Amino acid sequence: MHWALPHNLPASGIRDILNRAIRQPGTIRLETGEPNFPPPAHVLEAYVAASKTGHNRYTATEGIEPLRQAIAAKSLRVNGVERSANQVLVTPGGIPGLFLAFMGTAGAGDEILVPDPGWPDYLGGMASLGIRPVFYPLAAPDYIPDLDVLTAHLSPRTRAVIVNSPGNPTGRVFPAETVQHIVEWARSHDLWIISDEVYDQIVFEGAPASPALWAPECTLSVYSFSKTYAMTGWRLGYLCGPVDAMESLTRVAMGTWSSVAEPLQYAGLAALQGPQDMVDEMRAAYERRRDLARDTLSGWGLETSRPNGAFYLLARIPEGLTSRQFALELLQEAGVAVAPGSAFGQEAEGWVRISLASSEGDLKEGLTRLGQFSAVRH
Repeated sequence: MHWALPHNLPASGIRDILNRAIRQPGTIRLETGEPNFPPPAHVLEAYVAASKTGHNRYTATEGIEPLRQAIAAKSLRVNGVERSANQVLVTPGGIPGLFLAFMGTAGAGDEILVPDPGWPDYLGGMASLGIRPVFYPLAAPDYIPDLDVLTAHLSPRTRAVIVNSPGNPTGRVFPAETVQHIVEWARSHDLWIISDEVYDQIVFEGAPASPALWAPECTLSVYSFSKTYAMTGWRLGYLCGPVDAMESLTRVAMGTWSSVAEPLQYAGLAALQGPQDMVDEMRAAYERRRDLARDTLSGWGLETSRPNGAFYLLARIPEGLTSRQFALELLQEAGVAVAPGSAFGQEAEGWVRISLASSEGDLKEGLTRLGQFSAVRH
């Protein structure tokens, strides 16, 4: 009997550590981007109210009209991009939005340019579709795309480029001028831009610029409620793009998830239309934690990145161990879970990623143990 899906799909190096940490009680968890805040109270109330008032039915695959209208309004208010409701597809989390973007822009044997370091979960979706990822390096300490480097990685099979700002794991927010240059470059090579903007409202300095500001007709933007509203387990996101692309991808979604759970959509509506104080409070907390983490690790003589968005920090590890070996031994010997840099690509080998989404107490204790562990290994 033939099995069509490849058996060697890439596994996540983050999940490897996560699974081990779960089996080790008392571990300080700094490996995943899981906000330690609860969802806003009005979002929880909206979910319950929707369930109690009969909003437990199938909806249109593209999402309920009020939510898509609210997303269009948010796109203009927050991202500066004018979108209509028919340019929005509600998805069960950001990952399905990315998967549809890959499926819509490339086929088996085609190539998509992927940032290195970059989020590893891009790769599983591409591999399952037969798409080849081609990695373009983002060099430390700036982690800014270089157009000459991008051009050097082009081939006749290149169909799209992934842009992730604010970035994971780098926390880098690309200057607007950089994004505009990428847009002009992509247009000149007839490429789609897949813009991963799930951290669009977690910015400490500067302001994120969506490629859709300059090229809405060839940009597919992916967003999520997970990070902005601490709704990771709710699995609610959305994809924005040109009308013809959204119509086509909606038909694909119709045959995969049919529609997103209706009460969740009303919760998302409440998140967008309700008070935004919690968004500001969480952003301020992540910035404090970034500064705390940098100060703590600097005190142990460890070099760190300086993210200006998202909620991650990269820390350089002592020589002699790979980042995976370091992460495994830190977990086993010090009870601290961090993500190995190798999970994000070759450019992040020699570093580990630390999540700033954990509590300040856990962060300070975990980084103190990391510093002590590094001092012994140095």
